[in-house]
Amino acid sequence: MLTLALLSAALAGIGLLVAFIGLGQVIQSSESVSERLDAIEPLPDILETGAEKRSRAKKWNLLAKLLNRSVSKRESGSAVAAELARANLALTVTEWTSLRIGSIVLLSVLVLAITRQPLLVPLGIAAGFFLPVFYLRRRQNQRLVAFQEQLPDMLTLLVGSLRSGYGITIAMDTVAKNMPPPSSEEFGRVVREIGLGLTTTQALNNLVRRIRSDDLDLVVTAIAIQHEVGGNLANILDTITNTIRERIRLKGQLRALTSQPTMTRYILTALPIALGGIIFLLNRRYMMGLFTPGPTLIIPIGAAVSLVMGYIVMGKLSQIEV
Repeated sequence: MLTLALLSAALAGIGLLVAFIGLGQVIQSSESVSERLDAIEPLPDILETGAEKRSRAKKWNLLAKLLNRSVSKRESGSAVAAELARANLALTVTEWTSLRIGSIVLLSVLVLAITRQPLLVPLGIAAGFFLPVFYLRRRQNQRLVAFQEQLPDMLTLLVGSLRSGYGITIAMDTVAKNMPPPSSEEFGRVVREIGLGLTTTQALNNLVRRIRSDDLDLVVTAIAIQHEVGGNLANILDTITNTIRERIRLKGQLRALTSQPTMTRYILTALPIALGGIIFLLNRRYMMGLFTPGPTLIIPIGAAVSLVMGYIVMGKLSQIEV
């Protein structure tokens, strides 16, 4: 029991340390303009106290720097950065990795504290590993759906600006100023990238990497071809807008038809978990009999695997590509 308590305390301490490091990195990433300029231009004597405070704070980030070096050396760092950009999370790869490590440790300690079974710690590790990814994917999907719904109105505004005599850059800046997020945020990035020296085609290709939309890819391809061969871009985008409106209408009908299987998927997945939680609250000793070392562990492990497989299979069955 003493070894188990020491292990729990050590894991909890490591989890809290990593979590605080991740939060510290998030806070430090939101520097003001003056603080970023201070790194280029020396501070006057009157502001030396602020510099000393920042230098002392940096001494506590040794673990974060080591983690940053290890993450930056991997090729997966750029892929993780792209995933964070698609979800519009203002986190660096190091901060995201720190938060995932903290989630793994904290959930492992939570499972160990509740069940008192070290054999179930891998379940907490798996939950801590996949829950941040699930949150990231959910944010990406929500952002993609919102962008898809705004795409026809955005194209209408873009076509109107082009027919008024504006260039494509000014038209995209008009979209960034008049559309709600996420369209305004994404086209604001495109305009800033063009202002920093990228070509229009390169900036729009970066937009397609952040927003994985076939409709947007069609729009960007049309703009790129028009830059190469010429033509009336406003008429081309107007035709594409009508096509996209029809696809969105058809997708809405399919979403309504598949809403019942989707709701059934959620209910059937949540029912065993909710029932197990209720039984655990009513009779903990009876429920913990399933988690004793031995052949009985096959029951909860098999139930968890079956739930995951059923959730995935029912999700695939309710998806219809348009």
